[in-house]
Amino acid sequence: MADLPLRGSIDWESTRQTLLRIQELNPAFTTENCLIGGSAAWFYRTLLDKENDPDFPPVQFTEEENAVWYSKDVNFIGTKREDYPDELQTQPEGDPPRFYIDGVWVDTPDEGLFITRNRALKTALEIENPQTGSLYKVASPILLYREKKALLQKAKGVGAEQRPQDTLHLKTFRRASRLIISNLAETENPNQREATLLFKLLKETQEIAPEIFEDKIVKRLQDQLKRLQANPRTKAVYHLLKNQVLKSDDPSEPN
Repeated sequence: MADLPLRGSIDWESTRQTLLRIQELNPAFTTENCLIGGSAAWFYRTLLDKENDPDFPPVQFTEEENAVWYSKDVNFIGTKREDYPDELQTQPEGDPPRFYIDGVWVDTPDEGLFITRNRALKTALEIENPQTGSLYKVASPILLYREKKALLQKAKGVGAEQRPQDTLHLKTFRRASRLIISNLAETENPNQREATLLFKLLKETQEIAPEIFEDKIVKRLQDQLKRLQANPRTKAVYHLLKNQVLKSDDPSEPN
C-alpha cells in the first residue's frame, strides 16, 4: 500500500477533517454511527484542554507518551464494512482491503467487550460541527473507559502485549467521564435531551464503572441536588443521585 497517499498519524484535526468529508458524502453517517477508539480519545483530550476544569484538568503527558498517543485510523461503531461502498461512496483499497477517505483509514471494528452499536448509540454525545451545523456522535467516555479497562485487564491476564497508547487513553476517558457528568449536572436550565443524557450517563457509570464517582465529582453532584430536585426535567436525576449514586461509598481510583 506504499502507493496510497496515507496519513501516518491521525490527530484531532485530521479526524475533524475526515468528519467534514464524511458529512459531505453522507450527512446521516455521523449521526447513525459513533466515533470510538483513538479518535474519540482525541476528542476528549481536546475537550479537557478546552474546559481546563480545576477539578478535572487535562492529563499531562510526557514527550515519550505523546509520541505514541497518535491514532492510525478513524473508527466508528455502527455501519458494517461491507456497507461502506454505498454509505460513503468509496471502494476498498490495498491488501488487506481498507477504506480510505482523503488518505485517512476509516473503519468499523468488531463490537467489543462492552461497546456495541446499540449500547454506544444509547449514551453517545451529540456534537454540532461548527463549520457545517451538522451533528456527529461520540461514544460516551464512560463506555470507552470501561472498554479500554477491560481490554487492558484481558491483555494482562493472557500475557499479551499492550499497546502503549491504551493506558494514556484510559486516563483521558476516566477524567473526561467526570468532567462530562459534572458539566451536565451543573447546566443551569437543561433541556430534555441534556437531562435524559445525564440520567443515562449516571446509570451507565453506576452499572459498569462506579469508580468514576470519586470525591471531587461526588462533591459537585451533591452541590447540585437542590437545583436538580426543583427542575421537573431533572427530578429523575435527583432521585437516582440521592437514593443510589451518592449513598455509595465505592473506593475511588487515583486520578
